[in-house]
Amino acid sequence: MIEIKGIKKRFRNNEVLKGVDLTVEEGQTVSLIGSSGSGKSTLLRCINLLETPDEGKISIADLSFDAKEINRNVRAKARRRTAMVFQNFGLFENKTALENIMEALIVVQKKTPAEALEIGLDYIERVGMEDHRNHYPQALSGGQKQRIAIARALALDPKIILFDEPTSALDPELVQEVLNVIKKVSNERTTMLIVTHEMDFARDISDKVAFMSEGQILEIGTPQELFGNPKEERTRQFLDRYLQRFTYVI
Repeated sequence: MIEIKGIKKRFRNNEVLKGVDLTVEEGQTVSLIGSSGSGKSTLLRCINLLETPDEGKISIADLSFDAKEINRNVRAKARRRTAMVFQNFGLFENKTALENIMEALIVVQKKTPAEALEIGLDYIERVGMEDHRNHYPQALSGGQKQRIAIARALALDPKIILFDEPTSALDPELVQEVLNVIKKVSNERTTMLIVTHEMDFARDISDKVAFMSEGQILEIGTPQELFGNPKEERTRQFLDRYLQRFTYVI
């Protein structure tokens, strides 16, 4: 289980997160939706400590810590329990697709090259990229790069995978292949927290959907509750605007 309580984050005079509470149960997929600038990506980065929260408490499975207690050791433990899939892929350009998956296994988890190879081959096959395992990122499409990034995250066997707008950098015709891979991962009951602007996808894949606005979670519920009968006027306004723009077909 992942639990965050009272998370606050300020950048100079801008309070981006204003006391966020959120729980993600083991095996759940939770989507974060909301306008750009509402704090969604910052919240993800605070969970895996790419950004250091100013206040609040975070629990990731067996690890619990207060924002005031964060040090190098806590940061390392938090990152071993999480994996991030970035919107810009974050692949090493000088390594093949397979080597990108193997790198963290060797460097972070201290696997032997043989162990990392076995794991890497398994996960590259799971995302349908085994035929491209020896290709470098410059030879891959955006959708293929993102599938490799997802395989890399899965291979680390984290307690939770954090997806930061995983389709926002893709051409429209490539979005579907990445969404299909994420749906497959969700069906395997991998714990996931997804920042997305794909409204129909969030509705289809999620156990819970949380709507963020101005650094706070204003409303959270099942997809049926939040999309079918939102309680907050701000949520209704957002959905009325965005549901006209985004379509996703399973």
